[in-house]
Order: sequence, then C-alpha cells, then structure tokens
Amino acid sequence: MDLLILFIMGTCFATVVFFVGRFAWPRHDRVPLMEVDHVLLWTTLRRGWHAMGSLGPTPPGRSGPSGSHPA
Repeated sequence: MDLLILFIMGTCFATVVFFVGRFAWPRHDRVPLMEVDHVLLWTTLRRGWHAMGSLGPTPPGRSGPSGSHPA
C-alpha cells in the first residue's frame, strides 16, 4: 500500500513538472500532446524541473550577472 501511495504521489509530481515545462516552451515551439515522444517527454520534464528550480531564492553571492560583484 505504501508503494502505491508513493507511485501516485510521484506520478502527480511528474505531471505538474511536465506541465510547468510545457508552458515554459514558447508557444510557437510547443508540440501537440499527441505527438510527444520519449525524447520530448524527457526534454519537457527537464525544462520544467529547471523552471521550477529557478523560482527559488538566489543563493548569497550570486545576485548579479556572472562576473559582476557588488563593490
């Protein structure tokens, strides 16, 4: 029973990450859902994971563009 609950939770989380990744694509680059193959699935999941990770707080010392430090 515990594995079933973990499976359902993992499936729900993967679905959320997939749709975040799908809407992170520009509209003109999105492929219809019926044409998504395994490569596009993993690419969309990766893009969603990175999009969700970029929403978090910025770590100290990395507040500006690369190479610029506050004086």
